[in-house]
Amino acid sequence: MFTPVIASYNHCNTFPYCVVIFNYVCEIIPMSRKRKQGREETYDQPVAHLVSLGCAKNLVDSEIMLGALAQAGFAVSASPEGADVVLVNTCGFVRDAVDESEDVIRELAALRREGGCGRLVVAGCLAQRRQQALREKFPEIDLLIGTSAYTDIVELLNGDASESFPPRTAMPDHTFARLPSTPPWTAFLRTAEGCSNRCAYCIIPYIRGDFRSRTPDSLVREARDLAAMGVRELVLVAQDNTRFGLDLPAPSSLPALLESLSSIESIDWIRVMYCHPARVDENLLRAFANTPKVLPYLDMPIQHAHPDILRAMNRPENPAEVLRAIERARELMPDVCIRTTALVGFPGETERHFKALLDFVDKAQFDRLGAFRYSPEPEAPAAFMQAQVREDVKGERLDRLMNVQSEIALKRNQIWVGRELDVLIEGPSDSPGMSAGRSFRDAPDVDGYVFVKGEHAPGAFVRARVRTATHYDLVAEPVD
Repeated sequence: MFTPVIASYNHCNTFPYCVVIFNYVCEIIPMSRKRKQGREETYDQPVAHLVSLGCAKNLVDSEIMLGALAQAGFAVSASPEGADVVLVNTCGFVRDAVDESEDVIRELAALRREGGCGRLVVAGCLAQRRQQALREKFPEIDLLIGTSAYTDIVELLNGDASESFPPRTAMPDHTFARLPSTPPWTAFLRTAEGCSNRCAYCIIPYIRGDFRSRTPDSLVREARDLAAMGVRELVLVAQDNTRFGLDLPAPSSLPALLESLSSIESIDWIRVMYCHPARVDENLLRAFANTPKVLPYLDMPIQHAHPDILRAMNRPENPAEVLRAIERARELMPDVCIRTTALVGFPGETERHFKALLDFVDKAQFDRLGAFRYSPEPEAPAAFMQAQVREDVKGERLDRLMNVQSEIALKRNQIWVGRELDVLIEGPSDSPGMSAGRSFRDAPDVDGYVFVKGEHAPGAFVRARVRTATHYDLVAEPVD
């Protein structure tokens, strides 16, 4: 049986990789200890409730905290009411994410103040970024911890500390307990922590520290453990997966890691997210094309396409070279699904610069594109640049970009009408008599769905023929 235990929130419209995760957790916690008193269910063990905000990388942190709490004897509740410990793992990447995190903290602080729950713990990126401000705004917070302290959650709860902000060097490996909260057939595998790219708009290095890879052996061992739990799809996440292994002794590399993971018998799909365009080269594309189980799915965030803006962003890629990489990807993998993200309204962006981005998107014909408005963050150099773009202009450009992409996405989806593909069923659709699933073209909760006629078991692969395509989804029927 699988029970939802993590509350998760979504600000996909702000940042395309901040996702809602299907929240499941295997009942390895001894719920048999639960007993009823009057009308309320109580436990004779401590109870924790966790709200996970932001991206998939943040969710892995949450799952590690849950694993540590479960090992320490905590039961995990889907509701904060009556919980002995309520944790919020915050996102603080952009302004809307900060606002959302603060809204959740405010709601739980009120519950704490009214005696509706026990200790309130705030962790994650916003805690690391704005320690003092959170203390002043929410005196109800009992424990405030940074991005390298979550692995010590049990020790911190057992102590008397009110905060913990060790150096940003944490690197959990396969030896850390982890309680997956995604559907049992899919799991995120975080290959690295931090970032060393220093994009002018981004505060991830400030929050998470420099890029540091996990060892290939640790990743393979964790992947084997996940496979033994029933996971069939591994989704590799990091701030920049193409940098994996560059800080380790040779021959560590992403292609070598993919080959090792592909040898795990019960894993069917390996999906790689976050590939920096400047490092998508022939070697990597051949690894995608020739390594069994690695999906032809290329997630390559471009952010912009005009050289002036890319230089201002401190991004090294050349738009012409990115187009050649896209062409080469389609030569090696004719059905490859290419996803990107773009940022509009960066300081100094003129209409001419923006039209160059529109032209590039039209040439590239991305299958998937997520876009967001530039948000000035005080810790990032771009916040102090001249020629900041007005918010109404950012909004207008965002709408224009997404209108262009909407028609491209429809054309890319229509290519699949009449063709067959494998669909990993996620569950029943809102439409009667239909199931919702994902193909190789659909990353969990950042892309669309394939709706398959009939009722099919969640976690099963169904071979289906596409009958209809919309801008974001496909409708199919099973192949006899």
